[in-house]
Parts: sequence; structure tokens; C-alpha cells
Amino acid sequence: MKKNRQTNTKTNTKKNKNRMCRQLAKAALLVGMGFLLTGCGQQKTENALAYRKIGINAMAKGDYAEAIDNFQLALDQSKGMIRNLELDICMQKAEAFYLNGQPEEALAVCDAVLDYDKSYATAYYLRGNLYLQQGDSKKALADYEQAAKYADADYEIYIQLYENLNRAGMKTDGEKYLNEALELKGKGRSYLANRGYIYYLMGDYEKAKEELAQAVAIEQKEGEDDKAELYLAQTAEKLGDDQTATKYYQAYAEDHADDSIVLEELGNMAMEKEAYADACAYYQKGLKTTNPVNEQLLRRGEIAALEQMYEFAQAKDKMAQYVLDYPEDEQAAREYLFLKTRTSVAEQMEEEKKEAEQAAAEEAAQDAEESQETEASQETAAP
Repeated sequence: MKKNRQTNTKTNTKKNKNRMCRQLAKAALLVGMGFLLTGCGQQKTENALAYRKIGINAMAKGDYAEAIDNFQLALDQSKGMIRNLELDICMQKAEAFYLNGQPEEALAVCDAVLDYDKSYATAYYLRGNLYLQQGDSKKALADYEQAAKYADADYEIYIQLYENLNRAGMKTDGEKYLNEALELKGKGRSYLANRGYIYYLMGDYEKAKEELAQAVAIEQKEGEDDKAELYLAQTAEKLGDDQTATKYYQAYAEDHADDSIVLEELGNMAMEKEAYADACAYYQKGLKTTNPVNEQLLRRGEIAALEQMYEFAQAKDKMAQYVLDYPEDEQAAREYLFLKTRTSVAEQMEEEKKEAEQAAAEEAAQDAEESQETEASQETAAP
């Protein structure tokens, strides 16, 4: 009997191994992970993390093809093992595929990951995004429901579900996820910051202010950093407290003075508010950081801000160098021609203005001279 139990145990173990190998093989076939299904070899985690970092930097620069290649190299280090790291890299690769104009490949990655782990919330979330972009709201909502189901206490997914649906004109569908997120329990800084932001999204700015002020106080005490200051600045704006908003925007920017990604985000937010001088300053600060991974986006942002400030000459000069550095950006090349035209028109208008001012000054001088001559002749003719 004991022998039979041992035989059954060995058989079940073998079946489980075979099932996992089939799952891995299917994932490898679908997304081209390049796994070598030869058992559990030595992990190359450091190499995987290094390639992953290169991929993330390429994403920030907008070079999605390079990002895909490096995420693949990171996955190749797994040698048949799938951990949370590999699943996370798969999601980054799927996002890079989508941004590179390859939605079908992105969907294939998500499908493969969910074949392996049917409770992986991020894969449902990303696949739901892809369906939403394709206009298939039914599939998108189904995947979003699964993402929320397996998200546990991940506030970020709930918030992103709402924001995506709101942008798609499905605000009512999204609001339920905010309400679900408010039911999550927790008292720490991160919980306070996220709940505060949820209240902000729901338009309850007083509650948002209360939660976020507590989060910021804890943040300053612990020396930790999150987006509480940014959310509090946005909330203060909604409450009409511009002084407080400016204070916390500046604090957030100072805390991330060496983070070009955050400075780009602040620049983009300022652009949306038509605060073009502030936006330009954020982009320029980002460009001054050490080796900004998003240099191209920062430079485009700076040029756009200068255009909105009617600084066409500066924008043209910066765009001239930009198109040399990034010749693949065809839109920028077209905009450069437009800027050259605008600059020429602006120069012509400035010249015409000067000529008009000079003519007016000459006419005024002539009128004054004639007036003096008339007065003099009248005095001479007087008895």
C-alpha cells in the first residue's frame, strides 16, 4: 500500500511538472519569451534586472522597439522559470508592443500570462485597456472586473480603472471602482494618500484635503515620498487656494529635483492649465538633471511651451537642433517648417511695426514743426 502511495505521489508530481512545462511552452510560443525548458537552472536575476532597466529607459525615451528587445533579453535570462519578476517584465513588454503600434502582439502577451496565472490582476487590467482602445467595451469591462477582483489592496488599479473609463466617456462604470477602493482598510501614509486622491476624483475636495494633509504630515515626519504633496496641490487648486497649491507644487518639485520623469509630468500638467511659463521651467529643469532618460520628450515639451509663449525665435532655434538629433520624428520636421514660417511672419510684423512707429514719429515731428511755424507766423502777423 505504501508503495502504491509512493507511486501515486511520483505520478502526480510528474503530471504537475508536465502541466507547468506545457503552460510555460504555451507562453513561450505565444510571446516569444525564448525560455529554455530544461529545468531550473541558475537564475540570472542581475542580468534580467539590467536588461529590464534598459527597456524602461528606452520606453521613457519613446524608443519602443528597443524596449521590446531589451525586455525580451531580460526574459531570456529566466531559463524556464517564471517568477513575479518575469510576469512584470511581460507586462512591460506588452505595453511596449502597444505603444509601438502592435496591439495584437500586446494581447498575445496578456493572453499567455493569464494562461499561466488566471489571477494576475495586471494582465487583466492591461488587456482591458487594449480592448477599450479597440472599442470593445464589453470585453474591456469584463477584464476590468477581473482586475478589480484580484487587485487585493492595490489602490492604483482601482484608480486607473476609473480614470480609463472616465476618459472613454464611461464615468458611471468607473465610479463603482472608486467606491470599492474606499472600502479597503488601512491607516498608513499610502492609504491616506490614495484615499485622498479618490475623494479628489469624486469631487469631495474637503475630505480629500483632510486625508491628504494627514498623508503629507506623515510623509514629512518619516522622510518617505509619494504623491500626497502633488494631490494636495491639485486639491487646493480646486478649493481656490492658489497659495497652498503653489506651496505644495514647489515642495513636490523640490523633492523630485533629480527626477526628470516627475518634472516632465509637472510640465505636462502646467501645459494643460495653460501655465506655459511654468511648464517651460519644469521641462528645462528636467533637462538639467543628470542623463534624463526622457530627454526627447522634455525637449519637445519645452519647444511646445515656447510656441505657446509666442517665443517663436527660441522655439525655432531649439527645433532646428531637435530635428537633427531626432530625424525620425517626422511631425517635428513638419513643425519646424511651420516655425520657420511663423518666425518669418513674426520678423516681418516686427519690422512693419518698427516702420509704422518710425513713420508715426516722423509725422508727429512734422506736425509739431508745422504747428510751431503756424504759431510763429501768427505772432508775426499780430498788430
